[in-house]
Formats: sequence, structure tokens, C-alpha cells
Amino acid sequence: MPRALWTAWVWAVIILSTEGASDQASSLSCDPTGVCDGHSRSLNSIPSGLTAGVKSLDLSNNEITYVGNRDLQRCVNLKTLRLGANEIHTVEEDSFFHLRNLEYLDLSYNRLSNLSSSWFRSLYVLKFLNLLGNLYKTLGETSLFSHLPNLRTLKVGNSNSFTEIHEKDFTGLTFLEELEISAQNLQIYVPKSLKSIQNISHLILHLKQPVLLVDILVDIVSSLDCLELRDTNLHTFHFSEASISEMSTSVKKLIFRNVQFTDESFVEVVKLFNYVSGILEVEFDDCTHDGIGDFGALSLDRIRHLGNVETLTIRKLHIPQFFLFHDLSSIYPLTGRVKRVTIENSKVFLVPCLLSQHLKSLEYLDLSENLMSEETLKNSACKDAWPFLQTLVLRQNRLKSLEKTGELLLTLENLNNLDISKNNFLSMPETCQWPGKMKQLNLSSTRIHSLTQCLPQTLEILDVSNNNLDSFSLILPQLKELYISRNKLKTLPDASFLPVLSVMRISRNIINTFSKEQLDSFQQLKTLEAGGNNFICSCDFLSFTQGQQALGRVLVDWPDDYRCDSPSHVRGQRVQDARLSLSECHRAAVVSAACCALFLLLLLTGVLCHRFHGLWYMKMMWAWLQAKRKPRKAPRRDICYDAFVSYSERDSYWVENLMVQELEHFNPPFKLCLHKRDFIPGKWIIDNIIDSIEKSHKTIFVLSENFVKSEWCKYELDFSHFRLFDENNDAAILILLEPIDKKAIPQRLWGLRKIMNTKTYLEWPVDETQQERVWLNLRAAIRS
Repeated sequence: MPRALWTAWVWAVIILSTEGASDQASSLSCDPTGVCDGHSRSLNSIPSGLTAGVKSLDLSNNEITYVGNRDLQRCVNLKTLRLGANEIHTVEEDSFFHLRNLEYLDLSYNRLSNLSSSWFRSLYVLKFLNLLGNLYKTLGETSLFSHLPNLRTLKVGNSNSFTEIHEKDFTGLTFLEELEISAQNLQIYVPKSLKSIQNISHLILHLKQPVLLVDILVDIVSSLDCLELRDTNLHTFHFSEASISEMSTSVKKLIFRNVQFTDESFVEVVKLFNYVSGILEVEFDDCTHDGIGDFGALSLDRIRHLGNVETLTIRKLHIPQFFLFHDLSSIYPLTGRVKRVTIENSKVFLVPCLLSQHLKSLEYLDLSENLMSEETLKNSACKDAWPFLQTLVLRQNRLKSLEKTGELLLTLENLNNLDISKNNFLSMPETCQWPGKMKQLNLSSTRIHSLTQCLPQTLEILDVSNNNLDSFSLILPQLKELYISRNKLKTLPDASFLPVLSVMRISRNIINTFSKEQLDSFQQLKTLEAGGNNFICSCDFLSFTQGQQALGRVLVDWPDDYRCDSPSHVRGQRVQDARLSLSECHRAAVVSAACCALFLLLLLTGVLCHRFHGLWYMKMMWAWLQAKRKPRKAPRRDICYDAFVSYSERDSYWVENLMVQELEHFNPPFKLCLHKRDFIPGKWIIDNIIDSIEKSHKTIFVLSENFVKSEWCKYELDFSHFRLFDENNDAAILILLEPIDKKAIPQRLWGLRKIMNTKTYLEWPVDETQQERVWLNLRAAIRS
């Protein structure tokens, strides 16, 4: 069993007692650090057997109905408890008493109809408490949170039954980073109920109607940083100046999320901006304006500006009567102090020239995910428009011509940051005009396939990621940051083109390697992100990457995003962990050594072959294999000759003039097979030898010094020897024309030696009177 698995199993045994609760305990999965997950396991009660080893317990989204005093009493080290989205209707008084280290408690979306302060009296270190979505109408008879001095996030209320907020509800809380109150049907708000909280960073109010909104504002404007209003219909909202005008305010940000306005209520909100003087930022997210923009008749003329608002953000604005909407010229004068405007995903296709000219303080404009085109941009960026604009974001609009876009923006003399990503430029012209102070340009996701001198030479930051680029060869002398990830580059850019580059992100291209020399050529480079490429883990690359301890300070995504693509046996491994064999890393040396060894082996083989006649033995082996294919014994009807005569060409006179005369002219005559006369022309000589021996009753060897030196005689001798011993017959007849010392016969003629040792042979006498006896013996031997 792997060690990690073994450890997890041991922890599970420690944490979960199997006695009486094995089924439910098995529904929990716990890791060695004490984090237990029981999320969505159809549990109907808290598993028993939980011990001090549990530090985080998630039992959300189950069917638990009851929390008892003993269910969690041994979880003394528990820090996080999630019980949300269950069916809990009862929590006993001391259920959480032993959880003195608990920091996070989620009881949201259960069926608690009553809340008890005794649940929380020992939770001194609790920082997060979520009670949203239960069935209670109030927060109890006494203060629930008076024993929670460290609470930083509190979520209370529900969308239906929570109708009352009383003064004692938040007693004991002095500082909250986030307070969320869901009270869509709020009917009673006792003044000063929220005033007891001396400081709230972020208040989220879910109010269906704005009836009690002003009363709440009166209590919180002096202690709140950010107010977020959600799911509210402001059709009937009316702001009373007298209630707030003389109070000091600390609210810096207002957020309206899923809020509905009319023309009238919008004017009331604008009044609020003026009287709550600390508001610097206003955000409208997913809001609806149920009107036609007729603000001129609504006393808007008495409001000179939007208070101190500097940042205005509008996302997903819905205007049902858009085609009846007025030109908004009545609110243009209010915009003179605004410095940052974001209008995102709201179908904006035009910013009128007059409005652009009124935005005299505007420094940042974001029109992302709208319908702006070159034709409408021409009107929006008219003369004297946005005189101090530094950053313009036109991401994901309908721009198509890079050349025309740059030309239209020449009126923006202070523009230094332009984001025109996610438009469909496709191509880049050779030259373009840009505002003279351009420092940053975002052309990511624009489907361009090559870069040209169209880019301004003043750029310090360039983003061309997620395009179809296969090279980067531009000279940009001031460029400090280059973002070129998710393209098709095969190598790093040339450092000489980018002399001051300090940040480069070039991940997810098709780069397969880079070297120390390449990195060192970027003299100012501090950050490089090059992971997600198809690295060839060569020996040089591994030696460089694994040998540089300081490389991790430059490669921000090292080592996890650097994986080998080849060789195949290390594919998928981290470059840091890959290892290659000695043969792979010193291939040239290995190949050289192998070649030298092979050459020496061949040389040695040649020497041995020459010394021990290896070539001759190989020839004989081939001939022998050829002979093995023949039938072991020719049928009697195939015997054509009485004898095959094997002799040296130098002994041909004796054979042709003496032997042939004595045998073939004898009565009855003998039929001899002579190679000079009877071999079939055009047939391989080895086959002629084999066939002749096979078709002859006997084989006569005419032995002499010439025979011993003859190559073909050696073959004939060997085949005859093969037949003699392999077929176990008496087919060979030896005639010595001259004395031959057996010891002088070469080792390779082992067949001759063996025949001479096992067979009686005839000796040709010098004395002519004895020669006739040899012929008689020879004829007798042939007939035998």
C-alpha cells in the first residue's frame, strides 16, 4: 500500500470510530491533515465517532435534521464546520460548547425557526457566521452575538419570514468586515439597530422595497465604507435631504446589484450622491432602468454634479424602452468630475461627441463587450473629447481595422494605455498612426497572424497573446513587458530587438527548447513564463535547466508547467525530474566507440578467417547447405555415370589420355563424368558438381600435389565425403599419382585426411609393368 494511502487510512481510523456508526462514518473522507468531506452524502445525522483529529468538517447539502450536545463534543480542535443546506430544525443548547477553536460556522439554508445565543457563548475566536436562509422571523430575544468579539463576517436573514430588526440584535459587535442582511420583506426597523456596530467595511442589504432604506442609511453612513444594495425595486425611493445633510459620512462606495430604477428614482439616487459627500465610487451591476431618460423635467437642473464620485461602473445595464430613450444630454453637465468610467456589456454603440467633451476629468474609460465600431468611435473620439484620458479599453467590440482605429484615436493626446483585445483585426498593416504617448497596447485574441511596423515604437508593454503568431522579429527599443503566450512561436524572440525587456510571458506556444545563452542575451530580464510548451528534453536542455539553481527566480511557473514532450520515455514528466541515460547524453561518443569496436571485430574476423581459412569454410558451408537440399540418395534409374572423376586441371593429361583410354575403351566400356566434357554450360558450377556426384555410381579422386592446391577439387572432395559418411556407402575411390605426406595435407582438407585414414587407396606406380594391375583394381572398384 502506498505511504500516502496508508497515512490517510490511519487518520480515518483515528478520526472515525467504527463502533455503532460504521455506515455513516464511511460516508466521510478524511485526509491526513484532518480535513473531512461529507458533502452531499445523503446523511441524516452527524456521524458519530468524530475525534480531536478533525480540523475541518463539511456536512453541507445532506438531510441532517438535528444537532445534539454530544455530536461534536470531542471535536475540540475543529476550526471549520459547514452544515449549510440541510434540514436542521433543532440545535441543542450546548451543541457547540466544546468548539472553542471554531473560526468558521455555516448554518445557512436550514429550517431553524429560533436562534439561541447559547449556541455561540463559547465561540470566542469565531470569525465567520452564516445564518442566511432559515425560517426565523427575528434574531431572538437577546443579543446573539455579544460573545463573539472576533467575528468579522456575519450573514443573517431570509427572503420571506425575516421581517424585523431590533436595537439589541447586533449589540456586542464593534467591527465587521462584511455584514449581509437578507430582509426582502422587512417591515420593522428600529432606529439605531445598526448604529451599535461602530465600523462596517461592507454592508450587503437585500431589500425588496426601499421603504426603510433611508432609516438604515441614517444609522450607517458614519460607520460604513461600502454599501451594497441587492434585489431592490427603487421605483418608490425618495431621498430626504434633511435626514443626512448635517451628518458626517464615511461611505466611499455604493453598489447597486439587480436593482430597478425609474427616471424619478434615478434622480433621487443622484441626490444621495450629493449629500453623502464621501462617496467616491458607484457601481451598477445587472440593473434595470424602467424609464425613457427624461431627466430634464425632474429638477435635475438643481444638481450641479455627482457629488465627489470619481469612479462610475455600469455592467449589464438593461433598458427595456431603449428605442424611446432620450439623448441624456440633461445629465452631461453632471459628469465633469468623473475620472474613471466603466460601461461593460450594456450594448453601447456610441458615446456622443458632446458627452465625450463634457468628460473633462476622465482618465480611464472601459467600454468592454459592447457594440463600438470604427464609425461610431470616430464620433466618440471627436475633437476635444476626453482631453485627459490615459487608458481606453475597447475589448470585445466590433472593431475591424487596426489602421483606422489608431488614426481615429490621434485626438487623444494623453492616451498611453489602449486595450483593443478580442476584436477581429485578422491582419496588421505595414504602417499605422498612434497617439504620441502610447506606452501600453493590448492586441490579444484578435486573430492576427503576423506583426509589422504598425506597432508604435514608444511601447513599453505589449500583449499579443492568444493569436496566430509564429514569429516575433520587431525592434521595440523601449519595450519592457511582452505577453505573447498561446501563439505558435517555435523559439524565443531575438534579444537584440528588445534591449530593455524585463518581463516576458511566452507560455503555451510550440517552443521545444531554449538555452542559457538565449536567456543571458536578455540582459534586463527579471521574469520569464515559458511553461506549457512542447519541450524536447535533450541532454543539453536538461543540463542547463537542472543545473541552474537561480533559474526558479526567473521562471515564475517553474517547475510544474515545464513538461517533457520527447523522448517518449520521459513524456509528461517535469523537466526538473527527467533523467536520460548515458548513451542518450553521449550519443556521438557511444556511436564512435561502437564503430571502433565493430571495425576491430571485423579486422579480427578477417585476420582469423585468413589464418584459419574461414572464407573457404564459409563457401563450403554454403555448398553443404545446397547439397542438403538434394535427396539423400538418387534413385537407381537416375545413375548416369559409372564414376565421376575429380582431378586437378594440371593432371588432365593423365586423366584424359590414360584413364579415359583404359576405362571408356574397355569392353564393356565404363562411362566417366569429366567436368571439362560433361558439365552443363550456364549452370552454377556447384550445382554441376553436386549433380554429377549424385548421378555417378562412384567418385574417383586423382590425388596429387595439384589436387591438394585445387579449390574445386576441395569442393568435390567434401561433397563426396558428405555422401560417403552421411549416406554410409562406399562411393569414393582414391588414386595417388604421387606420394603425399598426410601431415602435409592442410587442416582445411580434413575430409581428405579422414578418407585416407578410413579408405584403401590405389598408388600409381612408376614402373610400367605394374600399371596394368592398377587398372584392373580400379575397374573392380568401380564395379563393386
